[in-house]
Order: sequence, then structure tokens, then C-alpha cells
Amino acid sequence: MNKKLLHILFIFTGLALAACSAERNNPLSKAYHNTTARYNGYFLAKEKMRLLEEKQEEQMVYDYSQILPIYPILDSTTAKAAAADLEDIKKKASFPIQYHQNSKWIDNSYNLIGKANYYELNFAEAVRTFKYVNANSKDADDKHEALVWLMRSFMQLGELENAKQVSEYLRKERLNRANAKELYLARAHYYRLQGDTTQLIENLALSIPNFEEKDAQSKARYALGQLYQLTNQDKEANKQYSRVLRNNPPYDLGFFSRLNLGQVTELADKGDKERIEGYYRKLLRDDKNKEYRDKIYYEMAQFELRQQQYDKALHYLNLSLRTPGSLPNQNAYSYVAAGEIYFDNLQKYNLAAAYYDSAVQVYPQSAAMYEAVAERRDILADFANQYTTIQTQDSLQRLAKMPETERLEYLQQLVQLEEEKRVAEQEKQQLAQRQERQNPRQNRNVASNDFLANNSTGGVWYFDNPSAMATARAEFSRRWGDRPNQDFWRIRTRGENQSEVNIAATPATPTDATATEPELTPQERMQAQVNTYLQDIPLTTAALMRSERQVEEALFRLGGIYAQNLKAPAEAIETYEQLLQRYPLTEHAAETYYSLYLLYGRTGNEAQQQVYFSKIKGQFPNTVYARLIEDEDFMKKNASDNLLVHALYDSAYAHFDAQEFSQTSQLLNQISRQYPLNDIQDKIAYLDAMVAARTEKPEVLYEKLNRFKNQYKGSPLMAKANQLLATYEDLQSKNQLRTDAPAAPTPRVTIDKRSPEEKVSIEIAQATASIATPAPALKERVPASQQEQPVVAEPVGVQEPQQATLQAQVTLPDVPVAPAAAPDAPAIDPLAYTATADSAFYFVLIYPSDAAAFKDIIQKYEKYNSTYYKKQNLAIDSVGYQNGQSMLVMRAFQDPALATSFNIKQKAPQAPVGRIRGVDFTTFVISSANYNRFIQKKDLEAYLTFFKNNY
Repeated sequence: MNKKLLHILFIFTGLALAACSAERNNPLSKAYHNTTARYNGYFLAKEKMRLLEEKQEEQMVYDYSQILPIYPILDSTTAKAAAADLEDIKKKASFPIQYHQNSKWIDNSYNLIGKANYYELNFAEAVRTFKYVNANSKDADDKHEALVWLMRSFMQLGELENAKQVSEYLRKERLNRANAKELYLARAHYYRLQGDTTQLIENLALSIPNFEEKDAQSKARYALGQLYQLTNQDKEANKQYSRVLRNNPPYDLGFFSRLNLGQVTELADKGDKERIEGYYRKLLRDDKNKEYRDKIYYEMAQFELRQQQYDKALHYLNLSLRTPGSLPNQNAYSYVAAGEIYFDNLQKYNLAAAYYDSAVQVYPQSAAMYEAVAERRDILADFANQYTTIQTQDSLQRLAKMPETERLEYLQQLVQLEEEKRVAEQEKQQLAQRQERQNPRQNRNVASNDFLANNSTGGVWYFDNPSAMATARAEFSRRWGDRPNQDFWRIRTRGENQSEVNIAATPATPTDATATEPELTPQERMQAQVNTYLQDIPLTTAALMRSERQVEEALFRLGGIYAQNLKAPAEAIETYEQLLQRYPLTEHAAETYYSLYLLYGRTGNEAQQQVYFSKIKGQFPNTVYARLIEDEDFMKKNASDNLLVHALYDSAYAHFDAQEFSQTSQLLNQISRQYPLNDIQDKIAYLDAMVAARTEKPEVLYEKLNRFKNQYKGSPLMAKANQLLATYEDLQSKNQLRTDAPAAPTPRVTIDKRSPEEKVSIEIAQATASIATPAPALKERVPASQQEQPVVAEPVGVQEPQQATLQAQVTLPDVPVAPAAAPDAPAIDPLAYTATADSAFYFVLIYPSDAAAFKDIIQKYEKYNSTYYKKQNLAIDSVGYQNGQSMLVMRAFQDPALATSFNIKQKAPQAPVGRIRGVDFTTFVISSANYNRFIQKKDLEAYLTFFKNNY
């Protein structure tokens, strides 16, 4: 090799080595590192990420009956399946960062690493990565991409306020096509989380022109068409579905687009109707749609429902329920649709309740509509129960009024019809069994087809038939009562628990019990059924009174369901009027009058509204209902009073917990005297009974508990009161009740970290111990000095309450007693603020009532608390303060440090008041005892000085 070639080779080798250096910044070095970084690391990582995202999209099983999600669902299963690929992506993307630091693909590699963290569900690390790119990148497109993914990561973390700030920042930027598409999709997802359908539609529509991939664009168009259909914009929905079909979409997307077109197509004449019906029949005949036939029947039902053809709609819905398919949740949607028809259009409430009950059984609990369906099920179940009670008791009362011979004749005819129906059904089953034995395969299909043809409300399987299930359930309840689902239910009394039945005590027999019973003749069986019916008929005065009482309660509850849950004022008025007509002296008269007063006001019937106004004023002048119609601001004023009542109650309980029972009684008496219409009367009465358990004779406690039981039947504390009453009666039967009041305890100062509602239940065991006397043997073993407070075995279900109390309490150090004041010393201010320990602390916001910035402040704080302080279960109230100001009170924090931290965080931008400027407002923390004083004094400046010095 000549010297010239060697010289050239050395020159190129030197240039190559110079280019390989990451520290050099010359054009050759840049070209080398850009090329190597792009194709050796970034390209491979990007391709793998693309394949991973495509795979996730392919594996997603979409429910096309619901609005399609913006992004594929992420969970631990998908993250675990992709873990190896994601680690490899991060490894490849790290190569340019480590070895080609002066290349222009560093920011792109960091973005890939951030996306990998995102798909690994490591959202916090993804946030840090995208923030780094935004802070250090010099390329606008890379920064915009990082910010869009930062917004997505914030939404996954539930930090919606941060996501909104990123979106608002990007609103001022100029984005390329790919980043613009991702930003509009991210905003659409944000507004979907917020429940803002208008903004969701707007942003999804803006994203569509920026798609490059046709199938992804078709999916977005389909979701947009669904949203237009949901908001009754049928023309726009029709346009989107048609555009999907023109893009030759995947089969599933095209099939459901065609189905939905039938729902948004305008029916101008009979020809349009016949064309769509023919189109559905064609879809059913197509073998490619075999797995979707349940959905086709459902859409046919919806088409008939548009034309108010309810019988046809129900027929197709039941075909949908009986047809097997591959779509998720289709049975749930069919059950709900049938329930709506039965309730809204046909007024068959028992069937509606049965269909909704079936829907809840198959509806996925993670679905967005599950809670609404479950709530509707509960409402309808209650409605059907009241409705059935009225019908059943009215029928029984009519039978009771018949002459005995006529009544027996009627029951015999009824039982005869039931027997004939039973025999006919038995013969039909026997015939089907014979045919099955003769030709199993053919006759199975024939029997199935006959069953389907004759059963318009049932399914192939009995338990898929809501109509049959509802009928059977009603028949079972009529014959056997409301029995729990448990073993040996026939030999139990109603309400027995499993532990109360001694199975071993039942004599063992080698054969089944039914085998030893003689076979009844048809006449004997019919007579036994007649006797069963006779047991339910109210033939005595006491039985008739019980029956009338059931009807009275059912009518009252039915009226409330109509008025409050179903928003049906006409039916509510009719039901309440029927209640007053049948039972003029009902104990619910005052509330019924007030309900009718409101309902007639809503319907604009002022004459009838005035009638019930006069009745309330004349018959119930001292009730809350009279106050409500006299003073329109009564509820607002009463809300302010209730805040004060809660503060007084918290203070009373603090005294009770410190065994300062006289102060507790004083505060409880003050509440009852000054605020008789408060909203926690049951808690006050129960705490008063607990004080009696510690300070009075057992007879006083017994009297107060019985009064509580009679006055507060719906209170959640009723179970506690019943348990304590049962313990009292048990001790009384054993002659173990003490005869005098217990000795006064030594007061103690403690801090209890639980709320009063949580703490009050543990006093049952302590009250139980305080009303009992020790057994003689116990007196011998216990020193005389300790016999004043005997301890007895606690009742079943009470688990060492005293120990639990002590574990939750922290005893304060002894407080030195101040010397007595001189005779001429000034009197101590009883309303002076104190820094003593308390069991509850409130956050208070005082703001101008007419300021636009505080228009929706309660809703904003509810959302803020559900995001950041969900475990605290904070209650929010707003009341008038003074000088055109309002006061928002948030209660209650048990930990003063947490309350103070909450107050400090209100300066942060994500807080509802953190970004308000130009409007004066005040926030502070206050203890429940000090709040009581603040409400009376309303000296804001004085308290703020105290707050500054003590918090």
C-alpha cells in the first residue's frame, strides 16, 4: 500500500475518532451522534412502543353500547403483561442519553422513557420525566409532547387541577398536527372525567381532522356520534356514523355504526319504517352477525320503542335476553330497558322491580351507570313493596268483610283454579319428558321453541325470567313470609339465626322427613291451602287494626317515593289525598299536609295550597312545618342554628368523656331549650340517656331509653338502645340491678381522636356495668374500697370498650390551679377564647356574599375534599355572617394539626380559593368550643388575633 493511501486512511480514521467524541460540537460530530442515536437506540425503542400500543388497542374489548373511552383502559394486568417490553424500551431509549449526549434525540428518548413509566402505572415517575423535558428541552415540539403526556399523567393521579393548568398553558402555544390531536384527546378525556358533555364533544370534534390513521379516526368519529345521539342531536350523529362507514372501518365498528344509524334516521313516512325493519331482518339473517343477534334484537326493541310499540319492544327485549351472544353487559342493558318500559309506560311496578333487580345482578359494578341502576332498583323495590302491601291488605280486608260462607266459597274457587293450573303444568312437563326420551335431540329443540313462543316475558332458563321470578317471589312471601336465605328455613321461626338452631337436637331419622308423611289427596291439599289463606285474613279487631296500620304506613311511604324519588307530583298528590281520606287522624298528618302544600305549589294550584296552609296553621301551629311556611328563610336560619347545635353537642360530649356529667346535662338542656328543631335530636336524647346511666337510678335510664325508642324509630342509634334495654331487662330478671345511683366519678381530662358519632356506641357496655350489681361471690373477692363500681360480664357483642377507650385517649399533664381571684378582681369573661384541648376543629371561610368568584364555592370544596381529603368525610355548610358576608364552615377535623395544615394549603393554586385575587376573604381554624363563642360574639378581628397567637 502506498504512502498516499495510508495517509488518507489515517486522516479518515482521525476524523471518525474525532466524531465519536460526545464532547465535540463540530458538524461531523453532530451528524455522527444524531445518526447513531436515532437509528441505534431511539428508532428501536419507538418502534417497540408503537407495536406495544397497537397490541393494547387490539386486546381492548369495547362495549359499543356505551360511549367509547378516549384511551385504552390501563390496569395492573396490562402493565404486568407489558412489563418486559417496557423495560426493554427504557433500556433502548437510555442508549442515546448515555452515549450521544450532543445529539438532538435526547428529548425524544426521555419522552419515550416517560411513556414507558406511564404504561407501567408509575405515574409519579412519568410526571418527573415529562417535567424534566419541559424544563430542559429547546425543541418546542418535544416540549409540547411532554406537556400533553404530563396532562395525561396528572389525570391518572387524580390531580385534575394540575391537568387543567397544563391544558390552559398549551392553549397559548402553537402545536404541530400530532401534538394537537393528542392535546384535544387529552382535553376530551379531562372533560369526560368532569362530566362536561358539551366540552367533551367540542374537543373530540376538534381532534378528528388531525388523525392520520383511518381506523383510529373512525373510532373517534363513532364515539362522537354516540355523544351526539346521547344529546339528541340525531342529524349530527347520523353524519358521523355515515362517515365511519365510508372509511371502510373494522367489522365491529362498521356493524355497530349501521345499528346506530337505525336509531338516528328520521322516519318521514311508512316507507322509512319498513326500510329500517327490513335492514334489521337482513342483519339477523347474516351468519357473520350470529354472535351479535342479542344486540340486534335490542336495537329492534329500541326502534319499536321510538314508535311507542311497547309490546313489540318487550318481545324483542326478551328475545335479546334469550339469545346467547358475545357482547359484554348486553343482558344488563336489556333488563334495564324492559324495566323502564314496565314502569314508565305500562305501570307494572312489580315486573319493573324484578327487571331492575335482575339488571343489578349482571351489571358490572365498575360501570358508570351501575350506581344509578342500583339506586333505581332500590327505589322500585321499595315502591313495589308498598304497592303490594296496599293491594294485599285491601284484598284481605275485603275477604274479611264477606259472610263466612261466601268467603269460604271464594277461597275454594281460588284454590281450585290454582290446583287446575298446577295439574296442567305438571302434565305439560310429563309430556315434554316423554318426548325427550323418544327423540332427545329433535324434541329438545321443539320444546325449547314452544317455551320461547309461549313465554313472552321469560327465558330458556327459569331464573332468567324476571316475570316468573317476581310471581314466585310474591307467592313465596305470601305463604311463608319474608324469610332469610338459609338452611332449614322450614323448621325455623321467622328471624332465627343459624346459631340459634340446635341441629343436633333434632331426632335423626334414616329416611327423609317427607317420606314419613302420608301422601295428601287433592281434596286434602286444597283444604290445607284454604286454611293457609284463612290465617292471613284479618278476622279479629286486633288483626284488622294491624292490617290498617300497614296500609297507612305504605300509603305514606308511597307518596314520599312518588314526590321525592320518582318526581311524579300528580301521583304523589293522589296518594297523599287517599291517605288523608282513609285515615284522617294519621300520625303523619302534619308532614302530609306540608307535602301537599309544596306539591300544589309546584303544580300552580294556589287555591289548594292555601287550604293546606290553613290546616297546618290551625292544627299544627308549633311544628317545624308551620315555621317553614311562615318564614321562607327558616331553613337557612335553622342551618345556622344547627351549626351551633353541633358545636354545643361536641362540647357536651367532650364533658361527658371527661366524666363531667353535670356540665354535659347543662349543655344538653341548653340545646333542647334554645334549639328545639335541631337536626340531631336523637343523638342528644341518647347522650342524655348515657348520662342517666352514670348518674341516676336504673329506672330513670329505662324510662329515657323507652322514650328514645318511641320518638326516634328511624334513628341509627336504635340498635344500641335496644341492646341496652335488653341488657337492662336481663339484669332485672336476675335481680342484679343496682338500687341507687352510682357514685360520682373523678373528672378526667382526655383527648379522644374519634368523632362523637363513633365514640357514643362504646358507652353501652359502660352503662351496662353501671346499672348492674355484683354477684355475691364477687363481693367477697373484691376489696370493700372497690365495691362501689362493680364490674359484670359484658353482653355478647361488646368487646372490651373500656380498653378501646383508653387506647384511643391521651391523658394531658396536670394543669396547675390558678389562685383565687381577689374580691376586687374583674369578672372572668365566660365567652373568652381558650386554647384548651378539644375533640373537633372546624375550618371557616368568610367571604363577600355577592362576589362572583365565590358563586360555586361549596361545590368546588366538595370536589376538592373528595380529591384530597376523602377519608376525613368533611361536612360543609354555608350560613350568613354579617355586613353582606357569608361563612362557609367545614367540620370536623379531630386532629388540630391536620386542620391547620388544611388552612395553610388554601394558599396553593389547586385550592378553590388559592387563585382568587382582588376579593377580600378570611380563612381560619377554630375549635368547636371556641366556635360556639365566636357565633355569639362575631368578633372576627379578636379571634384572628387569638388564632395567630395560638395556631
